[in-house]
Formats: sequence, structure tokens, C-alpha cells
Amino acid sequence: MTVLTEPAPPVANPPRRAPFETRLFLSLALLTALAFLLANPEPPLVVQIAAIAILAAVLGMPHGALDPLIARRLGYWRTPLTFAAFNLVYTGVAGAVVALWLIAPVPSLVAFLLVSAAHFGSDWNRERPLALRFLTGAALLSLPSLRDVDAVADLYATLAGEGARLVAQTQAAIGPVLLVALAAAAVMAARRAPHEGIELLAVAALALLAPPLMFFIVYFCALHSARHLREGFREEHGHGRGLTLLIVATYTIAPLLLAGAFLWATTAGTASLDDQLLRVVFIGLAALTVPHMALVTLGDRALRAGSDQRVVVHD
Repeated sequence: MTVLTEPAPPVANPPRRAPFETRLFLSLALLTALAFLLANPEPPLVVQIAAIAILAAVLGMPHGALDPLIARRLGYWRTPLTFAAFNLVYTGVAGAVVALWLIAPVPSLVAFLLVSAAHFGSDWNRERPLALRFLTGAALLSLPSLRDVDAVADLYATLAGEGARLVAQTQAAIGPVLLVALAAAAVMAARRAPHEGIELLAVAALALLAPPLMFFIVYFCALHSARHLREGFREEHGHGRGLTLLIVATYTIAPLLLAGAFLWATTAGTASLDDQLLRVVFIGLAALTVPHMALVTLGDRALRAGSDQRVVVHD
């Protein structure tokens, strides 16, 4: 038996029309930027925290709820026993992230930002080197500090203690360099998909015009989560829409119940409710991002391997 490796057919050009999430994000980004240019003063921080908690739950978390289907496509589970094992490992990784954050909050915050930079930067230039995507994501996360370093420092201090203020100051210091890198990434992205270049420029503008939390809400929910959810439903269509919706609902509601229980158990402390809510939202996102990013990375590698070559078997 002879196994021959043949090049795969050329990948089709991306669609000329911008996808739904691009149009949604650009519309919301424009409205948000105008609102904060015209509004004085900004909405109270507690309102922004409540908004990000609600929208992250409704629009943000469901895109990660497709992870069990990604794992099944990658062959990590096939039977009820291996499915239970997958859930045990996934939950264990998420729990370890929370534990590490409570033990070493500042290093955990830095690690979360680095992981998020690689993950968010992959929304663009997916076929380009990881370094470019990482710089794009790092710019995305650093530009809010360039706009208002004190506001970001206050948020980081709430999440990880006073020592985390240095992280925001570092981001503000390297922000101009990263802004140049983001502009270069936008030019490179526009060569293949013009809408991606426009997205990156809009992301930069929104980060420099809107308060940090509102910027994150609009980007994370309207672009990042919406894109991954659309692509996830497309890639997992073979499971049936009903099963996919059931898994998304289950794996969205379960973390929300755990987060609610944690919030209820910790409100007796000295921190205010809005500070506790902010910690629950972002530490929860950190806990879910690590296993989610690992699966997405493995899934992307599998898709690239499948598109790079096909194996033909001759007897």
C-alpha cells in the first residue's frame, strides 16, 4: 500500500462582504465612541460593571460553551466515560486558574493578559506568524491604559491588589509602540480581508475614546464572541442545531451558577458589591479562557493541517 501526500486545493478567497459581526461591531463602536465624546460625565463605574457582567453572561460566554464539541471533533472524547474525563480536566484547569489567582494575584493577572493577547490577536491575521497576532492582542489590551492609565490601574488594583498598578503603567509606557504595531497589523490584514483592517482601526479608535470597561464590553461581546460563536456553529453543524444549542445553553448556565454562588459567598467580606462583581467577572473569564484557548489553538492546528495537505491511499 502506498500513501501519497498531495497538496490541498487552494483555499477560496474570503467573502467580499463583511461578516455580520463586523457590521455589528462597527455600528456599536461608532455609537459608543460618539456617546462618550458627547456625554459628560461618564456613566458611574457601578453601571459599567453591571453592564459588562450582564453582557458577558448573555453574549460573551456562549462562544466558549462550544468547547465540548470542539473537543469531540478533536477526538478527546467519544463515550460517556471519556466525556466525563474531559469535563473533569476542563474544570480542573479552570479551578487551578482561580486558585493561582487567589494565591498570586499579580502574576496571575499578567499571565491572563499575555494569554488573552495571543487569543484576542488571533481574531485577525490568522495565517500570519504568532508574534504578529500576539502584538496585535497586546496592543488591544494596552491602548486603554494609553487613554486613561489611572482608570485601568484602579481596575487592576481591584482585581489583583495595589501591586497591579505597575502593570497598567507598563502598558501605558509601551502603548505608543504597540499602537504602531497594531496599525501595521491592520495594513497586513486588509491585504487579504479589507474588513479585518477596518476592524483593527476601529478597535484602536474605540480603545482611545471609550472608558476601558465599555471598550472591552463592545469588543468582547460584539466582535470576538460573536465571531467565534458564528464560526463555531458553522464548524459544528454536523452535530445538529438542537444538540449544539443544548450544549451552548448548558455550558453557559453552569459557570454562571458557580459564579453566582461564589459572589453570594464572598459578599460578606469588606469589598463592595461592585468590586466583588468585577472580580468574579474577570477572574471567571481568566479561568475559562485558559482551557478555551488551548482547545481553540488545537482546533486551529487541526484545521490548518487538514487544509495543507490531503492523504490519498492506493492499494
